[in-house]
Amino acid sequence: MAALMIVACQNKQQYKIVGTAEGFAEGDSVELQILEGRKVSKVTKHAIINGKFEITGVSDSVQVALLGLPGTVCQVFLEPGVITAKLVAGQSAACIGTSNNNAYEALVESLKAIDEEYSAIVEKAESAKGDEADALKKEIAEVQDKYYQTIRNSVSENTNNEFGLHMLVNNYYSYEPEELAALLEAFMGNFPGNARLSSIKVKNDLAMETAVGKQYKDFEMSDMEGNARKLSEFVASNKVTLVDFWASWCGPCRKEMPSVKAAYNIYKDKGFGIVGVSLDDNKDAWMQAVVGMEIEWTQLSDLKGWNCAASNLYGVNSIPATILIAQDGTILAKNLRGKAIQEKLAEVLK
Repeated sequence: MAALMIVACQNKQQYKIVGTAEGFAEGDSVELQILEGRKVSKVTKHAIINGKFEITGVSDSVQVALLGLPGTVCQVFLEPGVITAKLVAGQSAACIGTSNNNAYEALVESLKAIDEEYSAIVEKAESAKGDEADALKKEIAEVQDKYYQTIRNSVSENTNNEFGLHMLVNNYYSYEPEELAALLEAFMGNFPGNARLSSIKVKNDLAMETAVGKQYKDFEMSDMEGNARKLSEFVASNKVTLVDFWASWCGPCRKEMPSVKAAYNIYKDKGFGIVGVSLDDNKDAWMQAVVGMEIEWTQLSDLKGWNCAASNLYGVNSIPATILIAQDGTILAKNLRGKAIQEKLAEVLK
């Protein structure tokens, strides 16, 4: 029995966090919040003594956690080895010393530099006018692209470790389906049986089945009066139909709505129709948002939030999301936003 217990302990991975905490009171407790996905599964507290703290533990696999006190938190990968943590009250927090933690901290530092570059350009843009303002808008877009490309590069370079896995499952929604499919193949080869990857693949396969050029998939859902309506009704009666996935609680969706309304007002008499699909789970909030924003077109929802049957059918990972469908059922475009909606409609409704 003793031998079996020794073997069981050896199969677990031991980690040790050695930390310093500046600007905190003696006896304050550092919290270690172990995550499962984006939810906290376990919290332990560890006292700060003479500005230092130490945490040891074992785990069957590398786990992701948050370490710190309110206002000063760093993400940490609990993996074999000694992890050095430095917490400075209200200023910074960093965890380094092991491979996944070093990779994550390197990415954080790269993104921090890009954030500073972005803030400097935005500050200039606030008072700029004319050609200078246009040039700065272009610079802002370029810096934003650099930010996301830095994350993408980091994911592509780390398909064989938990840091890369963590970054993928938290950013997969920003990839085009074909690009994501290639990444998923690489990660699933290194992490066979991972439930999160399997779930993402199911959604991505659906997104690829409804890519531009493919035939749309019909669905039935209730409108605001409780009547069952099919998407095919609208596709058949309009020259082109935009399916707009949104929700009352989604800030970017509400910000985008004026662009959708502008396109509707210009092209509704030329054969353009819209079907709104809400990912709300609260009917009152949904209806109040529709009335408050003066949305004229038909709204559908099953009030199941992210379990919405229609969004799952199309592999929607984030909102706002749009799908433009021709009368013959061909998907013409996906995720049009802003002026791009009117530009595409001008092309297809000549």
